[in-house]
Amino acid sequence: MSKKIQKKVSRYFLKNTYRKEFRHELRLLIVITLGFTIGFTWRETIFDLSWALMQWMTHTQSSSALSILSSVFITLVCLGLIYLTSYFLKPKPGEQNNQY
Repeated sequence: MSKKIQKKVSRYFLKNTYRKEFRHELRLLIVITLGFTIGFTWRETIFDLSWALMQWMTHTQSSSALSILSSVFITLVCLGLIYLTSYFLKPKPGEQNNQY
């Protein structure tokens, strides 16, 4: 290993960068896990509500058609939310995107 690489590696571990990054990744893992758990808990409720909304809007009685319509509706709503959050939370011009 070259001296330059050894110096960068030792600086990475000695300057608490590793510890900061580990804490950041651990916090991210916990948030993602809890978010997935919350989403999984609300899955049935959201699907039932969208099912009822699609049935009310289309007057369809077919369960497979309502299931497809509900899934498409939920997908479109989520895509809209993803677009809005990525639009409003993007970094402003000239702003650095550093974590630390």
